[in-house]
Amino acid sequence: MSTLIIPCAGQSTRYPGVRPKWMLTYPDGQLMIQKAIEGLEFSNLERTVVTTVREHCDKYDADIVIKQALGDHVEVCILDEFTHSQSDTIAHTINKMNIRGGFVSRDSDSYVKVPIDKYENFVVGVNIENYLELSNVSGKSFIILNDQNLIIDIIEKKVSSNLISIGIYGFKSAEEFVEIQQTIKKASNTEDDEIYPSHIISYMLGLNRFFHYKEAIDYEDWGLLSDWRKSINRRKTFFLDVDGVIFKNKGQYGRVNWNSHDEPLENNIETIKLLAKKGAQIIFCTARTEEQREKLEKSLKSHGIEWHSIIMGCNHSQRVLVNDYSGTNPFPSCSAISIPRDIDNLGEFFQI
Repeated sequence: MSTLIIPCAGQSTRYPGVRPKWMLTYPDGQLMIQKAIEGLEFSNLERTVVTTVREHCDKYDADIVIKQALGDHVEVCILDEFTHSQSDTIAHTINKMNIRGGFVSRDSDSYVKVPIDKYENFVVGVNIENYLELSNVSGKSFIILNDQNLIIDIIEKKVSSNLISIGIYGFKSAEEFVEIQQTIKKASNTEDDEIYPSHIISYMLGLNRFFHYKEAIDYEDWGLLSDWRKSINRRKTFFLDVDGVIFKNKGQYGRVNWNSHDEPLENNIETIKLLAKKGAQIIFCTARTEEQREKLEKSLKSHGIEWHSIIMGCNHSQRVLVNDYSGTNPFPSCSAISIPRDIDNLGEFFQI
């Protein structure tokens, strides 16, 4: 068997004041859990199981949301109570859902692009030197490799190498995982000791089990609420005027008009392209009429500008944006910038 397990039965203590973190909405409309599996490329995956708790089903319709977001083929494992650790959640899931053979456990609070073609013992990681903006690095699991790219140790929350685990683990045997998890649990000092997957792996390494290291192609961490908001903040929606902001201002009439050549404000255009590259959504608003759309689109494309949409025929007057705010989209949830016409230093108004 080959099974993907996504444990979502935690209390999300690092996300205070909001609904379960995996249910938060990404700027493109998908849920965090959808983004968490978007970059995974599986071969011959037979089952996908998402584990949640009864309380979240009763309060947030968690079981319904999982099916709506991921599809009816996804199995939902509902636990009656919160567990003490992620490994506990995985073990309960394996037992309750009768999972056998190879499986992959995947955290719900990050985006990772990586192909998975074998259901063996492995850990997915990245080199922190390539992700200098990562927060809470000391709270990660650190991986130590030998010359054959095999893991010789994995150390929890103690900086020991440049490689960190990023929440995707492969195990050849679900049965062995449960057996070892229970062994470690019985040997712990207290019932509340948190047993991480890294503890299971470290124990298995001591039994001469081999664990391969897989390097992720891309990675974005949302372990903390501040990480999630930082990611969302890079993907703001910008409503941008055209005349006087993108191109030098002109109107409908006169010798220089909307039908004339669009003279670019080069620095502003570079700023907009940089915003888009970092994930921002660009929407142009203009008083130009619908008849001008084809010419405007041609002008924008000639300068390498990409956009989400263009709203033509806007009133030549003040434009007001109204948006609600909440714990997941905190105050202020909208803002406005007024700049002098034809000024070519838009980048000074943004923190890019």
